[in-house]
Amino acid sequence: MTKLSMATTLLLGASVFVQAADDLASALSEGTWEKRIRMQYFYTDWDDNSITGKNGDDAKGFAMGGSLIYKTAPLYGFSAALGAYTTLNPGHWTDAEDGATATTSLDLFKRAGSQKFYGQGYGVLAQSYLEYDIAKTKIKGGRFLMKNPWITPNDTKMIPIAVEGAQMVSNDIPNTVIQMDYANRFKERGETYFGNMADGLDVPNAIRLKYNTHYNTGDEANGEAPDVLIAGVTNRSIDGLELKVWGMHWDDLVEQVMLEADYAVESGDFILGFGGRYIQQFDQGAGELIKPMVNNGDDDNSIDTSLWALRATANYGAAKVLVSMSETSEDGDMISPWRGFSTGGYTRSKTITDWNANTKSFKILGEYDFDEYVSGPSTILSYSHYDRDPSKKPYSKATNRGFANGDTDQWNLDIIQKLSGDFKGIELKARFMDQDNKPTVAYPLQTSNREMRLEANYRF
Repeated sequence: MTKLSMATTLLLGASVFVQAADDLASALSEGTWEKRIRMQYFYTDWDDNSITGKNGDDAKGFAMGGSLIYKTAPLYGFSAALGAYTTLNPGHWTDAEDGATATTSLDLFKRAGSQKFYGQGYGVLAQSYLEYDIAKTKIKGGRFLMKNPWITPNDTKMIPIAVEGAQMVSNDIPNTVIQMDYANRFKERGETYFGNMADGLDVPNAIRLKYNTHYNTGDEANGEAPDVLIAGVTNRSIDGLELKVWGMHWDDLVEQVMLEADYAVESGDFILGFGGRYIQQFDQGAGELIKPMVNNGDDDNSIDTSLWALRATANYGAAKVLVSMSETSEDGDMISPWRGFSTGGYTRSKTITDWNANTKSFKILGEYDFDEYVSGPSTILSYSHYDRDPSKKPYSKATNRGFANGDTDQWNLDIIQKLSGDFKGIELKARFMDQDNKPTVAYPLQTSNREMRLEANYRF
């Protein structure tokens, strides 16, 4: 048992003792429930079905499941929560062979080390935490869904990402939010267990090997890796301006600092917005493991690097347009292993990781809410271009994805329908993608593909 989980257990025991002396029954009876039923169908149509080294048809998968989350009412500032999640393969409609060339749809089911287990359902207790509220500050510890620039639930598949750790969020200073996060265990989508912070498919391969993760050993009870500390301050003291400063420290491996500013101004019926993000990465030992001098032909084995991103938005009634661009320094890939996307909200699009060394990106997006004419529907259309450097070998599978860094053009169309009346709480999504990946001399296979994602959510 880690020091954190032991402390959480003792704190929970103390709080229950205090509550039992007062009114534990009302804290339980007045608790809140979050219930969700979820269905997803994914289909990927590859130009060349052999890109994964396996022959087979295009990938597809259908899953059904949901979540049940209960949180007690606060008593003396304390509350507790449990959250159970499941994904199933109803009627065994999805066969193992349907995943022979799967990438996106793999996380509909349990990751079992091989596509031959594709379609295996599972359940997991992803949330189990104690929270304490004092004034305008919330402190929680245990298992929960953490959200910051480096760690997110990334809830686009059946079961989100979760961590074991602690979090403090304070609004005590006017117009300012202070957040401090600590994570020492990490549960990926498609996994039932909480591994160490290096135990993730998006972690650079050399780091996974160093810390003996289950990807190397096949054993869920893997070795320890350094914990992760993240802290940030958001300030909105100036009308229309939001400023953010964040930092991430992964001991003996890497540190990052992120600066971000967003400014919005009204001009008649228009709302114009301008935003910028800058991330500086500092090598604290990861470079000696990754060895970019050997693998990428870099000048040294340091992964000191940086990234900048800019965006402009225009809102007019139900319509919104976004134009964005970003560039990663040629000095190295950004380390982004826990689904907190370095270019998220700017140039990142579905399936894309564009924080490889020497990558330049451009994206334009249009969004329209048709609620003024008919209840419920909205749509999003976007086009993105990613100019990559084929000489830069990615550090991890996340920044490779089998595309070997050829340039990419991608179109996305999302159609969303929120139902009302007797069907209130149901949301339907249809998401379509067309991705053109340019072959390279080193990797001449055709990896272009089209993707369809259908999803139904019922929250009650």
